[in-house]
Amino acid sequence: MTGRARTAGKQATAGRRIKGLDASERAQQRRELILDAALDLFAREGYANASIEAICQLAYVGNKAFYEHFSTKEACYLELLQRNTHTIFAGVYATMEESSGSEADVTHRLLESFVDALAGDPRVGAVTFGQSGGISPTVERQRRANRRQAAELVRAVWSRFDEAATEAPAEHMAIAVTGGLFDLIADALDRADGALAPAHARDWSTT
Repeated sequence: MTGRARTAGKQATAGRRIKGLDASERAQQRRELILDAALDLFAREGYANASIEAICQLAYVGNKAFYEHFSTKEACYLELLQRNTHTIFAGVYATMEESSGSEADVTHRLLESFVDALAGDPRVGAVTFGQSGGISPTVERQRRANRRQAAELVRAVWSRFDEAATEAPAEHMAIAVTGGLFDLIADALDRADGALAPAHARDWSTT
């Protein structure tokens, strides 16, 4: 086959639609299937015990498809961690925009939204808070970045009720509060075998 023929063949394959999806859409679908399978296996077996081969088998894709999207299992975990974090934060931010009332009322609703996101799918809590520690320095740096993002959300709530929340000391306090909350979540998940209940939000909002 000539070079021109091979090029034409590749273009035809790339342009072909299968089940209504073009090549890029099918690739994105495979990527999401891999992340869904990783979420399930990491939560059930633990990060260390979940192999790339097992993830691919559960996702019904070949190993080649995995490496088209992720260079390593750690890279897959990082992407999954960020997908979980984005989903959780999106819900909390939406709740914050809709909430009004006293500082205690807003805080309680935000915690409820946070707990609901984790209770709705226990795998998300297990993977995001129960297993991320100790995987690698890269994962730890991302966890720290996520905590700082959560701390900014805390400061945004505080600033509604106290202008001093925009000052530097409040940033340090917000990081400390967020770190304590994340540790409470990890401890609750450990004690409750990976499940959170609405009562946790009530307990934490009065702590």
